[in-house]
This record gives sequence, structure tokens and C-alpha cells, in this order.
Amino acid sequence: MHYNRYVAIIPVLLVGLTAAQRLLDCPVDWFSYNDHCYKFQIYPKRTYEEAVKTCEGYGAALVSVNSVDENNFIVQKLRTIDQWRSLWYTSGVHQDGIVRWNGDGTRASSIFWINAAHRDLEPMFIVYRYSDYLMGYAWSKTEGDEPYNFICEIPKSELSRIVQEERDFTYGTNITDPLKVERAPRFTLLPKNIVLTTRSYYPSIECIAIGNPQPKYTWERKRVTGSVETLTSNNVYTISNGKLTFDSTRLNETRDAGSYYCVATNKYGSVRSEPSTVSFGRLEQFPNVAPGAVNVALYQGTYIQCNPPSHKPALTYQWMKGSSFLLSVLNKHFFVSAGGNLYFSEVQTTDAANYHCVVTLAALPGDTMATTQPPSETSLGMPLNVLGESAANYPPQIHNDFPAVFPRIPQLGQPVSIECLAYGRLPLEYSWTRKGGKGIPSKAYTKDYNRVLVIPDIQFADEGTYTCTVKGRTNNDQKDILLTIDAKPYFLYPLKDLVVDEDSQVTVRCEALGRPRPTFSWFKDSQPLVSTQGDMEIMSNVLTIKRAQVNKHSGVYECVAVNTHGTSITSAQIKVLSLRPNFIKHPLHKTMLAAENGNLTIPCEPEAAPAPEITWMRNGAQLPLSVTNGNQNGAQMLINGYLKIVGVKLQDAGFYTCAAKNVHGDAQTTTQLTVSRGVYLTPILSGFHVDRNGSLFIPCQASYDSNNLDLVYIWKFNGQLIDFERDTFLRKGSSGSLNGLFINYADYFHAGQYECVAQTTITKTSIFTEVTVRGPPGIPGVVYRVKGSETPHSVTLKWTRPPDHGSPVLFYYIEAQTVLNSTWRLLTRIAEMDALIPGNVDVDKRQYTVVGLIPYNNYRFRIYATNSYIVPGERSRPTEEINIPGAKPIVAPENVGGGGGSVGVLSITWKMLSQEYKSGPNFVYYVYWRRSREGDINVEFQMQNLSESDKRLVRSNRSDGIYATYTVALSSDELYYLPYDVKVGVGNAFGRGPNSSIATIYSSEGIPLARPTNVNGYEINSTALWVTWDPLENTREKAKGSIKGYRITVYVEMVDDDTNEITFKKVVTSYYHGQMSGNKVIGMEPNTDYWVTVEMFNSAGLSNPSERQRLSTCLSAPILYPEFVNIMSHGPNSVYVEWRGVSTGLFEETLWGYKMRYWLQGDDIRTANDTITGKETHGIIYGIQRGYVYSLRVLGFSKGGDGKQSPTKYFTLGGLVPVDRTISEIRAAGSKARLSLLLTSVIILFKCVMF
Repeated sequence: MHYNRYVAIIPVLLVGLTAAQRLLDCPVDWFSYNDHCYKFQIYPKRTYEEAVKTCEGYGAALVSVNSVDENNFIVQKLRTIDQWRSLWYTSGVHQDGIVRWNGDGTRASSIFWINAAHRDLEPMFIVYRYSDYLMGYAWSKTEGDEPYNFICEIPKSELSRIVQEERDFTYGTNITDPLKVERAPRFTLLPKNIVLTTRSYYPSIECIAIGNPQPKYTWERKRVTGSVETLTSNNVYTISNGKLTFDSTRLNETRDAGSYYCVATNKYGSVRSEPSTVSFGRLEQFPNVAPGAVNVALYQGTYIQCNPPSHKPALTYQWMKGSSFLLSVLNKHFFVSAGGNLYFSEVQTTDAANYHCVVTLAALPGDTMATTQPPSETSLGMPLNVLGESAANYPPQIHNDFPAVFPRIPQLGQPVSIECLAYGRLPLEYSWTRKGGKGIPSKAYTKDYNRVLVIPDIQFADEGTYTCTVKGRTNNDQKDILLTIDAKPYFLYPLKDLVVDEDSQVTVRCEALGRPRPTFSWFKDSQPLVSTQGDMEIMSNVLTIKRAQVNKHSGVYECVAVNTHGTSITSAQIKVLSLRPNFIKHPLHKTMLAAENGNLTIPCEPEAAPAPEITWMRNGAQLPLSVTNGNQNGAQMLINGYLKIVGVKLQDAGFYTCAAKNVHGDAQTTTQLTVSRGVYLTPILSGFHVDRNGSLFIPCQASYDSNNLDLVYIWKFNGQLIDFERDTFLRKGSSGSLNGLFINYADYFHAGQYECVAQTTITKTSIFTEVTVRGPPGIPGVVYRVKGSETPHSVTLKWTRPPDHGSPVLFYYIEAQTVLNSTWRLLTRIAEMDALIPGNVDVDKRQYTVVGLIPYNNYRFRIYATNSYIVPGERSRPTEEINIPGAKPIVAPENVGGGGGSVGVLSITWKMLSQEYKSGPNFVYYVYWRRSREGDINVEFQMQNLSESDKRLVRSNRSDGIYATYTVALSSDELYYLPYDVKVGVGNAFGRGPNSSIATIYSSEGIPLARPTNVNGYEINSTALWVTWDPLENTREKAKGSIKGYRITVYVEMVDDDTNEITFKKVVTSYYHGQMSGNKVIGMEPNTDYWVTVEMFNSAGLSNPSERQRLSTCLSAPILYPEFVNIMSHGPNSVYVEWRGVSTGLFEETLWGYKMRYWLQGDDIRTANDTITGKETHGIIYGIQRGYVYSLRVLGFSKGGDGKQSPTKYFTLGGLVPVDRTISEIRAAGSKARLSLLLTSVIILFKCVMF
């Protein structure tokens, strides 16, 4: 594992003096054991390296277990808090039989494995795992790339690194609710990357920020040239709050392409969004030159290349056979790769046809196409010719293009597909495995007859070597592919808002995960920062403010992490304070009670910047106090400034004053202490707040006569006794010198009233407080329609506002599905203000009229809310089905086109509307056509209305839906191949809906009358001829349309022995697409006379054939193959080959020489290279690489073509590799490997195929 390739992002604040104001005891969400503190991190889970960086971000380290007692403590805590029996990372590494702790650099002195099997696992990182046998936790091992829980540890002597004063933006003000205080903006919605096309309709990008006061928005554009400009609303752009809309009629790539930034500003600072890349999509046309034919023997494998036209940014691919789309999920013998090519495992007779590659413009993963109808293009026909049947029973052989990964460079979080395709006779069975003892990820699934392995939401743990295995009738084949992923920079934790003292030093660290490793830059209030010695110093990902000043350094800071895959930004507001002490929020109670012989702690919590000096007075006289940890008798001051009296006496009664003083002034607060017999609780706040998954400590400190009374603390929640055995997230404990209740990993069900009861044998007393758990909104109450509000395009919904969980609801999101389409779709996002009901007495109700509905559908709706916590709230239960009345259709048919067909017709096609969009009963299509404009003359449209049951409407299934075809009979045969304007409208019982845009198509072509002339040719070899002719002029009149190609027909002359009648038998027919003056015909017999004719064809049919021309093939190629092939080492990159030659007979062409055909073992023979030697029976092959096994076959060749090939020999740079046929093993010395081929012992299936 290469953990050094990325790092984690953790904010770290180092502020002078704050540690002195805290007790050096474990923080609220840490557990204390001996002289260390432990944090058991449940959420979010992390990989090993992420866990290391997260603990380091806390100033701690992953746990090191150095004793039996420490292990017992950890096991006991895990039993208490881990209800899910998770795995927990430690810092332990097990290598060479030794356990080392990376956390503190020590070796383990005690061992706690579950059993020997867990100790001997191959991975090296030690985790705590639950054992059913042990009924507890013990050690196991894991790879480290899966996200698990983890444990951080820090010595209490180093707590100053993590214990800091908890200050928010209310500090120094009289506001107690952090959500009501004024603050700088931060984003809740970031703009996305979009791809514009000529079909984009008023595309837009949008951002949303919250702040107090409400932020104002501006947009900046960074062009490709690097220049930056601020945009304003004009005739090109419309800016409305955070939404930037482009005028689709004025799109200009030179002006509009670039990176766009949303900037949100108020008086406390400015924040700039991540860049939204606006690019322009482009798709050129396929070349107008017909591709060459693909010729293949029956049952052999082959492929057809798409060779897409120039485009950006990306394409999706489909294939058509003739006029029908291919769906590889319905057929096992062909496969459409995401790379664009069409593959056939074996070619069948029915596969002979013209194939068209259909490409559609698409956005890159994560980007958005700003149109629902991206451009598409269709190639000219690519003929696949199936030749005579091959007798070979081809075993499976995985094609060189596979396995293949899509996208080519997978990124973290994307869905990834791994494709595999083999040639070979069916049936072929595909299966997938992963090497290294790792299974296929549980979230993965296969499709397309197991030829595609899909891994959704790919993570680093999914990396590895994947093996595709193909099983045929008798043999198998398999290949590996190493899957690695990259990642756009991302943050484990965002930067944290900071409230710091003036003149203090502030250090903020920002480290990003990413592959490749990201680089960093810093911004303040949307402006780039430059390192300044002695002021703001920047060292890559670390920003240090040497001496914070109120006016200079307050603002919004952004850390920008960039790599080749994009930009990520995290931001935080730094508020620099210069504040004289005050006790506005935390004055001492006017009176306090203490029990004689009891203990008493009086808190002193001034707000001041810089940190004040604390002194205590009694009855106006300063107390001579020493600073202690609270374990001495009498009055003493704790490290945090609190006053503690151990063993209170009657004479301790009086007026106690806490005085706070710094450079800006002083303040004090006073309480009157009364000492008597009894039990008294120190007053606490009436309410506490905690974020979801956070931790909270509620103090409850009793003063009582500890010499004569025993006291217990009892806790109640909403009036019920707390069962600490059942609710393991609640525990009694102490923080500093105060007893209290810890709430760890707080959830919403922890919100409510808490009561602390201090009880002795003779009396009891209690105090109450309310706890609020803050987080995303809860579930909106029952959503229902307002009766009678349904219209054909809208309905009014009503619901009960969800619990806001301490942060007011900002937006509601309304989603919908129909009975005919079960996919949930976002209909609208509305602000809380827009959902209020004017004059409504029931303030908990919300209402909104949803518009843009499709008539004549049964809808279900659901709603969720968001607030300042960004993470969306839970979705409501769906409504009952709501019937929307019918109306005339609102959607026009798409993909209107057509053309072609039989002679004398105009064929019009379009994509039929799904049932969801018909909007009412009695649905009908209105088909319009007219001759295209000639000069200034514009003919009126003719029209035909067609119901869906009309037999004149012909349906066909395509990959993107159902298409309809209507054929118009033209009034004259002379109307062939003329342009027509066509459009299709829709209607139903409620009226006519919209028409489609006008498309131009051509009427069908006529039967060609002209025929090719001057047919001639010559022999290529013993089985092929080259036929030539004078090409026809490709004009409407000559071709009766447009020339699609030529057909060459080959005949053999037959003479009847009885009548001497001569007839001609057709033996070969080949089609060639495109304009040309000659082409090759294969599949002939040697030394044979043939007659050939040539015909031109268009989409209507064939022309008359040309006159016959007589051509002859050559004599046969060499029939014998070279024997006794021997291979010897020759040089540093060459081998010497010798063989016994062949002789040619009367019916063979004269031998020209020999070819040594060699290729890498495991590759297809079609990748072979030939070395020609002339008539010599020996030769040298150069370019041989050390450490690879090659295959070799030797053949003679002549004018008749290539002769039969010798049986396959195997060799390396060292010479011939002997083959033991009894075990089918290639034996060769070597140390390297290629794919899965090990040269020391490679098992292959020995075969000898004669060509």
C-alpha cells in the first residue's frame, strides 16, 4: 500500500494562553485511563492512513497498547459503546512475528490475538475485532484500506495540544444562540460543471450561501487565457442572487468558456466558491467516406471499430444493424464496449449486414450536459461479410482490448465498469475474481452476461488485481487487470471557525487527500494570499498568523487544494478579538449555599481577549491562593481559575468576588456564600446545546458534609431513571473537579430534560436542565394535498414543519414520482419563507403549490428540508396517490427524422411519447410534411392524424425508447430523393399540444438506371481477385439518389455435358459501401476462371449489372509446410531459426520465399510480425525481449499467397522451449512475468492448428 501518496486534512489551532484556562483533564468526548486520554471514534469511519492523520489532527496518535490493564480498559469500553461489533484500528503493525506500535514507537510487551489464525493473517495492521468465542474484543489484522472505527490516545501531560477554550462567535457579546450571531458567509450549495451545446436552453449555474447579514453575490470568470473579470447582468448573462443564467441565443465559446466563481460577501468577509467549469460540447460529423468491409469466417471472432468523429468532451455509443439498434444484453455473441467498438465472440450467418455506429455527445463523469437532447451522429454503413464456414472449434481467447476499465482513469466515488470479452465458440461463461485473497466488493454486481463487472461508488479499498475467467466448451482463458483509482482533492474535515485573541499566534493546517498529491494555495476574503515574513507566513498547506490583529486578520480564509482532477476548497472565518473582561453571560449567582464539612467549587468564567488574570476576594480582601489540582484542604484556585474550598467551615461564609483583568480593563462578579448543614447543588445553566454525534458534559456538583454523610448522584431523563447499562452513550463521571453526566455521540433522542438528584440517607435535592441536539432537520409531518387544489398542471401540498434541531429550516425540497415512472425526481426547491401560510393560526403548517406537473397522471410526493448543517434532513413518507386532471399534451415528440424506404415513399419517424406524457385519453399524433422551400416559395404542410392503434403507424424498439414510422405514398416517381420538411405534433381529447421542431429528411430513392462500365481486374493470389470499373457520377439524376456502394458478383461457367448449354453459377457476392473504382473479392478457388459483374446500389436497390468480365486466379500457394524448425540463441536481442524447406508442384505457384511469423505467447496470432528470408531455409529474428515467451510458425509464400504454416514452436531469447505434451508444460528459464504468464512454470493448453 502506498500511503505516502496522500495526506489528510485537519484544522489545527495553536493559540497562546488558552490552555491555561482549562483543567488539564480529558476533554468531554475523551475517556480517561491512568495518565492517558482515549477517543473512541465511531463516526465517520476512516481507512488506516486517514485514522492516523485524524488522530494527528487532534494532536494525538492512534492507540498503542502497552499493558494488560490498558487492553482490559479498551476491551471494556468497546463492550460498552460498540453495539455493532465493528473493527477498530490501532497503531499496531505485525511484521516478522513482532508487534510494533507506530503511535509511540514501542514494541508490544503483551499479546492479545483472538487466536493463531488471526495472528497469521497476511495483512499487517492490527485491529480490535469482536470474537463470539471469547465474547469480547481481541486482536486481528486487516489491510488498512477499508474504513473502520479507530482509537486515538494522548498522554495527559500533552493535553495542551488538544485542550482549547471552546469559543464561538457569541463570545464577548450578549447573544447566547450561535445561530443568531452575525457572521461571515459560507456556502450551502456550490455551482457544478456544465457542458453547453447549441441545444442548451437558458443554461444556468447556481450557488447558495448563508450568513448574517444575508450575503450579496457576484460572479467572476477566469478565461482560458487566465484573465479574470467580474460579470454583471446584461443581454448575455442574467444574475439573480446566486444564479447565473446564460442567454441560449447568444452563446459564444470564445467569450463564455472558462472557470466561473461565485463570490458571497457581507460586512464580515467574502468567500469564493470552487470553480464551475463551463465548457462547450462539440460533435463533428462522421467522414463521408464509407469504411471498408470486415470479412470474417463463420464462427470466428471479430470486431468493428467505430472510429468516432472529432468531439469534446465525451461520447456514449450505440450500434445499429441495418435500421435496428443492437442490445448486447439480449445476445451473448456480440458486445458493445463503452470504448465504442462492436465485438463478436463468434460470427454467425445472421450477422452479415451493414452496421452503423451511433454516437451521442456526453459530459465527463461528475459534469452535467446542459441539454436533455445532446447532439448525436450516425456513421455510414460498415459491412460485415461472413465467409465460408470454418471447421475449427475455437477455444475461448480473451481479446487484447480486454479486460478494460471505464472510465479510463477511475476516480474516487465514481461507478466503475470492468469489461471482458473473449473470442470463441459459444457457450462462453464469464466469472470474476480478485487476487491477494480479497473478494469482489460486496457492492459490486455484474451485467451483460457477466461480461461487465460494475463497482459503484469506488473506494481505495476496491483497488487490486481483478481476473476475468472465460470458460468454453473444453478450455478456459483468463486475464488480469490492475485497478487503481485517482481522486480529486477532498477533505476529511473542513477548516474550523476560530475566535482568537489579538496579538496571539494562530496556525491553521490544511492537508488534502488526493491522487495525485494536491498542491495548496490560500485566500483571504476571496483574494489570494502571499507569504509575508513576520506577518502571515505560508508554507504550502500551513498558514501561520504571527501576531493576530483585529482589523488586519479578521475575515474568511480559504484553503485551496488542486490536482489534475480538480479543485476543492474549505473555508473558515477567523475572528480576532480585543476585549476587556466581562461577566455578561456567566455572572455568579447572587447567593450560593455550601454544606459544613463539604466541598464547594465556585466557577469564574469571564469573557476576555487576551486571557485575563484571575484573582479572588472574600469580603473585599484578596485571598492568598495557591494554584492546585483541587486535592488540598481549604480554599485554593484551580488551573482554570475556579475557586474550590475543600472542607467548608462556618467561618468560610461571606461575599466572594471573582476579578478578571487584562490590558483592556477589568471586571468582577460577586456571590454571597452561606454555610449550613444540608446538601446543596451548584447552580448550572438552564440549557445546553450539542451537535449530533458530538459530546456534552452536564456538571452536577453537590456540597455536603462528607464526614458524616454518604451521597449518590441519580440522573433522570424526561422524568425517567437513566439505565446506564442500556444507553451506553450516557455515563456518569467527572471533568476537572466537577461531577456530572457525559453524553457521547449525541443523537436526537438525547434531547430533552435532564435532572440530577443528589441523595443522602436523610435528604435529597435536584437541579434541571434542557439539552438541545442540533443537526439537520427531522422528518416533515404528514404531507397531503389541499382538497380541490388539483389542476392539470399543479397541486397544493400541505405538511407539518419538521423539527429544526436547533437550526432554522432554510429550504424545502419537493420530489415526485408517478405511477408510470417510479423514479423519484426533484421538482422544486423552495425557501422556508415561501412555504409559510399567510394569516395561518397553525404556525407549524407549511404549504406550497407545485407547478409544472404532467396532466392525467397519478402522483406521489415527498419532502425533505435543509438548514445550516448542509446535510439534508430525512425525507417524509410519500403522499397517497394524487390524481391530476387531464389536459392537452405539453411535450412534443423528440428525434423526428426519417428518409429512405421503398421506392416512391416518404418515411417519417419519431420517438413516441411514453404513457406518462400523453396527458389524456384518445391520444393522437399529427404528422406534417411538405417539400422543402425552393427559393421564396414555401409550400403548405400536408397533415395526417394517427391514433396509436392505426395500422399505418409502425413501431420499432430502440435502445432509447419506442419509435414510430409513418410512410407517405408520393404522387410521382419523379419525387425521388428530394428534401422534405417534416414535424410531428400531438393531441388528445382535451386538444392539440405542441409540435416538434422542423426536421429535413429526404424521400426514398429510385431504382438506379445507370450501371458501371469498363469492368476489368487482375488476380491478387490464388483465392482473391481485384475488380476495377469506371465509377458512376454521384448525382441525384445518375444515382437516382445517392450512391451507397457497389456489389461485385462472381460466377463460374457451367457447361451441360448433354446439351452443351452454358450457364453461370453464382459463387461469391460482396457488397462494398461508398464511392470507389475497384475492390477486392475473396473466397475463390485456385487456378480457376471466373466471370464478374458489378452493380451500383442505393437505399432503393441495385442497378442493372455491368457486362461480364472474365478473370482468373493464380495457382495454389505452397501446400506443404516447413518441417524440423529449430530455434537457437543468436545475440542480445535475436534468435537464429532454421528449417527444412518445401517444394512446389505442378498446380502451385513458384516459391518466392519464407516467412517467420512470431508473436508473444498469449496474444492473438493476428498481432504477429513476419520476417521474410527469401528462399533461404534459415533466418534471424531481431527485437526479441528478455524474459518473454514467443510463439513461432514458419510458412512458404508465392504469388498464390501464404502457404500452410508449420506447427507452433515456443522460444525465448535463450532459444527453443521444449514442450512436454504429456503435461502440456512449457519449460523455460526466466524470472520475469507478463500478465499472468510465469516463465518458470507456465501451464498452457497445447494446440496445433493448421492454417
